[in-house]
Amino acid sequence: MDRTGLECFVALAEELHFSRAAERCHISQPAMSQQILRLERALDVRLAHRNKRTVSLTRAGEVFLSEARKVLRQMDDAAALALRTDRGEVGQLTTGVTSPALYVVYPEIAALFRRRLPNVGLVVRELTTAEQEHALRRGDLDVGVVHPPLDDPSLAVEEIGRAPFQLALPEGHPLTERASLELADLAGEQVVIFPRQIAPQLYDTVLLLCRQAGFSLKIALEAHPAQSIIALVAAGLGLGFIASETQRLARDGVVYRPIDGPRPQLAIGVAYHADAIAPAVRTFLEAAREAGRSMR
Repeated sequence: MDRTGLECFVALAEELHFSRAAERCHISQPAMSQQILRLERALDVRLAHRNKRTVSLTRAGEVFLSEARKVLRQMDDAAALALRTDRGEVGQLTTGVTSPALYVVYPEIAALFRRRLPNVGLVVRELTTAEQEHALRRGDLDVGVVHPPLDDPSLAVEEIGRAPFQLALPEGHPLTERASLELADLAGEQVVIFPRQIAPQLYDTVLLLCRQAGFSLKIALEAHPAQSIIALVAAGLGLGFIASETQRLARDGVVYRPIDGPRPQLAIGVAYHADAIAPAVRTFLEAAREAGRSMR
């Protein structure tokens, strides 16, 4: 059996006339007769009674008609699904995201992506930038939300935005009397900061900016994600760096202040294989660009 044979049989069953069925299938009447005979031989059953004037289905033909219609619909559905998958409209996209980006921008990216490709599932893996580079090389990730620049020149990365850091302070700390702070105000203060492996260049930039402000940063503890930093600040163990207002989680005993003047900023970008951009990855990148424009 093949699709042509099934289509010819359905046309004949609906027209009950060889000439009209042949015209409908864009073939000659002898070719239509051969298609029906070939199908009957393949099934080893008679599907239609025919003479020079009339055509009627056998009982087997009536049953087969219902199933033939189902098979043709399934073939159409399978072809459409294959095409939509090739276009990136269905399937699954495995994404990596760093802990800070997971709170700062990823929810907005995911919402925009799902709006555009509702039938593509998102698998999210929380990984550092370095871990995402390895996973992208191995093919374990389709796309990653990282902190550029990357070490791997084989991967493309597009920065989508920057989130300026703010400070979390224990309630009652003298610096909370100010509406905003400068890095120089941290001289002599104990600070809670993210580990260097989360974003090595950003970590080094924080230390450099503090040195340029005239002091060396005193690191009391390193912690992540933002909730952990905020919890340690609430316990009075130091002041904490958090990325953007998005990470300002409400917690008793903690207040937040913006930083004026030179300040560290969390760069966020999308990493992918530039030589093989799947349609779903392209849509994810478009969503990331849009979400990045609203970052604070």
